[in-house]
Amino acid sequence: MNNKLKTIYLAVFVLFLSVACNNDDDGVVIVTLADLEVTLDENPQEGDSVGTVQTDASTSDFTIISQTPTGALSIDADSGELTVADATLFDFETNPTITATVTADNAENSITVTINLNNVSEVTAQALEVSLDENPTNGQVIGTLQTNGSASGFTLTSQSPTGAMEIDSNSGELTVADASLFDFETNPTLTATVSIEDAGSPVSVTVNLNDTLEITVQDFTAAVDENPTDGQVLGTVQATGNGTLSYSVTSQTPMGAMAIDATTGELTVIDPNLFDFETNPVITAEISVTDGAETTTATATINLNDVDEVTAQNTDLTIDENPSNGDVIGALQASGSNLSYAITFQNPAGAFNIDQNTGELSVADETLFDFETNPNMLATISVSNGIQTVSANAFVELNDVNEIGEYKYGGVIFWIDPTSNNSAGLVCALTDQGTNVSWGCQGTLIAGTSDSIGSGASNTAAIVTGCSTTGIAAEIAVNATIEGFTDWFLPSRGELNQMYLQKEIINTTAVANGGTAFIDIDLSNRYWSSSESNNNTAWCILFANGVEQGLNKGSSAFFNVRAVRAWTDF
Repeated sequence: MNNKLKTIYLAVFVLFLSVACNNDDDGVVIVTLADLEVTLDENPQEGDSVGTVQTDASTSDFTIISQTPTGALSIDADSGELTVADATLFDFETNPTITATVTADNAENSITVTINLNNVSEVTAQALEVSLDENPTNGQVIGTLQTNGSASGFTLTSQSPTGAMEIDSNSGELTVADASLFDFETNPTLTATVSIEDAGSPVSVTVNLNDTLEITVQDFTAAVDENPTDGQVLGTVQATGNGTLSYSVTSQTPMGAMAIDATTGELTVIDPNLFDFETNPVITAEISVTDGAETTTATATINLNDVDEVTAQNTDLTIDENPSNGDVIGALQASGSNLSYAITFQNPAGAFNIDQNTGELSVADETLFDFETNPNMLATISVSNGIQTVSANAFVELNDVNEIGEYKYGGVIFWIDPTSNNSAGLVCALTDQGTNVSWGCQGTLIAGTSDSIGSGASNTAAIVTGCSTTGIAAEIAVNATIEGFTDWFLPSRGELNQMYLQKEIINTTAVANGGTAFIDIDLSNRYWSSSESNNNTAWCILFANGVEQGLNKGSSAFFNVRAVRAWTDF
């Protein structure tokens, strides 16, 4: 170590010894402080004395080093007297105890100051007495309790009559809870007792009602015969009051039965159908009457008298399409004495006649009874006994009947078996299945073919079995799949003749459904039948004029194929 550093260390050591000796010899007095606990009423004034810190020797420089809540206390640095610094913090409800830590000059300890607050009655309120017109509205303000300062926790502890008033717990505003109790004739004076948080005692409320001119209304009862007319007067609701009265129906059972004149209170019928003794022997309504300021209600009761009446029921009827004029359809279901019937509406117009004495419906215009045009028909019929008139509907449903020219069963119906009750027949395809086609097997006799209607299928089967030639008319027909059906065949001579006879209607239906008409533009085009004439010829028809010819089976030019199939509803 060099001499310079040695000199510095020596100087520091000497200075340390000097300071230590001075502290031991300065004669300072050590002070002891005593904890302070006091009890104080809440809500003091700022600057009020709280107490003084006690010491065992004279000292100064008293200091608050912490306090809860912050800022509540101040201390005199010389005397140690504590005073109120922020009076708002001395609130029992918020801070029932206030604490602080205090020290002083030369004190050997810090002390705790504890202030326990007394809860005192802080709020006073005035009794409330008001005058109010009877019959107020729910929620109407009665008045507000007046207090000497900010107050809350308002509670109704009792009231007479019970349930009349309610109070806002924060503001002390009293309002009407049950307006029906504010009736001068029943309760001319209403009273209540209200408690207030932090108030020393409850306060009273007195409401004196003013007697006002009120609306009076009488319940209405009447007896009327069932089945009145629309608009028929039932009677008038009687009411008295100050000013102009207004009437309304607020509810009724059944709904929509009655109406009331808003000015006069006259009740009338608006739905006569509801005035039916068997369904609604008693009809009621709640009637509201108001003068704009006050509203009251009454009950209207209508007792229905049971009378001998006309009844009519909606009736469902059915009939096959294409009937004849005068055919009977059926009768409307109705009951009563000395009844008469009349059609008031029908769709389509002019379709029906009715017997005015029996209600029996019959066909008036047979052309309208077409399933494809009018599958469902309607007649509205009035039924009267001379006093009462009711109406009902006859719904007429047409049964679809198979007809020549209809597009069904995969093709166009061209023949209906007269013995099948319209449930069996033949259809032809919408288009030709072949053109320039030969019958096949010229020179070979196919035994067993027939000309008759109904033999086409067996003819075709015999041809296909007995003739080895391919691409012939019968083979084309039997191999056809049309509209999902696979049982097609070449028509017999009699069946082909029926097709020619119905040519025009078949053409119309075929074209309308995406098919083609028969080829009949000249005297060359013919259609093959499945009926054999002899070993060299078979029957065909010239569709230009219907001529039937037995021609060579091997001919193909201008010979066409139109397949057919049989159908049945059995």
